[in-house]
Amino acid sequence: MNPKILAGLAFGIGASIIWGGHAVVARLALAGQGFHPLDLAACRFIPGGLLLGHLAWRARVRLREVGLLKLLVLTACGGLGNFLVFVGALVWAPASHGGTIAPMTAPVAGALAGWLLLAEQPTRGRLLALATMLAGVLCIGWDGLASDAPDVWKGDLLLLCAGASWGFFGALLRRWQVPAFPAAGAVAVISGLLVLPLWLAGPAAHFVMLPWSSQLWMLVAQGLLLGVAAMLMFTRSVELLGPTRASTLAVVVPITALLLAAVVLGEALTALKVLGAGLALAGMLGAVLLTGRR
Repeated sequence: MNPKILAGLAFGIGASIIWGGHAVVARLALAGQGFHPLDLAACRFIPGGLLLGHLAWRARVRLREVGLLKLLVLTACGGLGNFLVFVGALVWAPASHGGTIAPMTAPVAGALAGWLLLAEQPTRGRLLALATMLAGVLCIGWDGLASDAPDVWKGDLLLLCAGASWGFFGALLRRWQVPAFPAAGAVAVISGLLVLPLWLAGPAAHFVMLPWSSQLWMLVAQGLLLGVAAMLMFTRSVELLGPTRASTLAVVVPITALLLAAVVLGEALTALKVLGAGLALAGMLGAVLLTGRR
């Protein structure tokens, strides 16, 4: 196989594995390691803002034209706001739900946002693919309602909100014509500035009492792997494979989430979860293969 294609596959799969493991790492940190949701947000956005701030600085003229209000809306949909909703959901929902419901909801919400904000009429093939993904979301949500844990549904609703806000984030970037890399830098910087005082006034005192190895691991997992490495790896994958082929690798996200949740956290692989993930895979592949050129 062409080395360029192999490298593109490696980068894309690596990014998808990081995204798929996000819910598992967050659930483990919240449930078993004594972290607060604001700890995870601080570890995610303070290093991310420092490392990605130069992207915003280079495009400061364009970002000034976009305006602070729109950048704050983007931060709510794709930065600190989205992150806190997602992580907060994992207080109740299992990691397997976090790694499947949110990423499966995002393209459905993105299509709705594209229709409302950009007047993009989805084709029949894309509607069929999105309906398949939505069916997968309902299967996994039903799994939560059928479980013994009484509050899983609360987490699932928050995961739906997190996925929906991410879908609107992408549509707003296109509506307001904000370049992707400068937007990522600006959102990281604004999120870091917003979370820092909240974190210092709240759980920071407890965070510094945790073992240094736990602190370091969370900084690496949230700030470096999730905040920087996954974005750069996926971008490189798009450059090597093209956007259509690279986007198909997103099917790795729910698979990774289900497997890691089962292996690391001991969460059961129920029939509804497997069915929901299978529908998600079919829908994601269909959305690209049926309408990839669009």
